[in-house]
Amino acid sequence: MTEQIALEVKDLHVAYGDKQVVQDVSLKFPARQITAMIGASGSGKSTVLRSLNRMNDELATVTGMINFHGFNINQPDVNVYRVRQQIGMVFQQPTPFPLSIYENVIYGLRLAGERDRQVLDQRVEESLRQAALWDEVKDQLKESALALSGGQQQRLCIARTLAVRPEIILMDEPTSALDPVSTSQIEDTLVQLKEQFTIIMVTHNMQQASRSADWTAFMHQGRLVEFGPTSQIFMNPQEEQTADYLSGKFG
Repeated sequence: MTEQIALEVKDLHVAYGDKQVVQDVSLKFPARQITAMIGASGSGKSTVLRSLNRMNDELATVTGMINFHGFNINQPDVNVYRVRQQIGMVFQQPTPFPLSIYENVIYGLRLAGERDRQVLDQRVEESLRQAALWDEVKDQLKESALALSGGQQQRLCIARTLAVRPEIILMDEPTSALDPVSTSQIEDTLVQLKEQFTIIMVTHNMQQASRSADWTAFMHQGRLVEFGPTSQIFMNPQEEQTADYLSGKFG
């Protein structure tokens, strides 16, 4: 792989109490590309994803290296808040706050201490445009975000993540709660976003992975089975387990 690497995990292990759920995962995520993580429920893919910006800290024991700009962010003295500014997260269910659309987008900026109205206004428009939502909501920025449709709420959550200008966006099943039209809109948005951001996405949707992702990682029972260009994984998998999963023999 000659691509620039945005994030690398080495020998990642994750345990919930005595239960080992991820074992010995090593992966390099190429910069400004979309990597999809696929696998059956319980394969460990969401656990790996949540470890990448320390979301598992309170729940699990995570060992191994998570290298970001040559620095292991899986260390006790790391500022987790700063990590999450640079490695943002979009969850399965849209999670707008009970605030206006405008205040939702700038929530993270306000937490970071930004008060300049011009900066905030600019970031709202920029982020909503990047999330392909600006044209739909530009005349209702002061209205409640809770009035938006599910697909709009999810794009708003993407805009909120983008507003703090992360380098990497983690997405955990970002369209599983959405209808096909909204799903298609989100997928189109992701393809545009990868020009500026690295996207790592967990998905159950095989078609979504094959349509959107440049790279695909297949996990099974807590282990990484295979990783490669999406076209190769889907058309010519090297591992029998991968082929069995993609053909529906399990999962």
